Amino acid sequence: MNLSTVKRRVTRGEGPTLEFKRSTGELREALQTVCAFLNGDGGTVILGVRSDGRLIGQEVSDQTLRDLAQAFNGFEPSAHIAIERMELGSGREVLTLHVDRLPDTIPFTFEGRAYERLQSSTRRMSQR
Repeated sequence: MNLSTVKRRVTRGEGPTLEFKRSTGELREALQTVCAFLNGDGGTVILGVRSDGRLIGQEVSDQTLRDLAQAFNGFEPSAHIAIERMELGSGREVLTLHVDRLPDTIPFTFEGRAYERLQSSTRRMSQR
């Protein structure tokens, strides 16, 4: 995915397979959504986008990337999450976290809880 593709997707707004987060300050919530995407049809979380769809980016350091990698350890079973970085300028970047649908390995959990996507929102799955 490139920046022009991200811009096009952002203009369409959030939906069943797309969610925006302002920054990695919302990483836990972003990864709960990634978990829901893993348990559904797959999807993409874009970090560095306001809820109104404005690209704002964030500074991405080596520590940011280490924090992401560490947070990925919260998935069970382990999940392949594709990360892409796109520069906006002025030292700010947009990060995308993308997962494909993997129906043979669901349910996935994040930090011990399974999540599902319902009408563009994420919620913890019911205990059955």
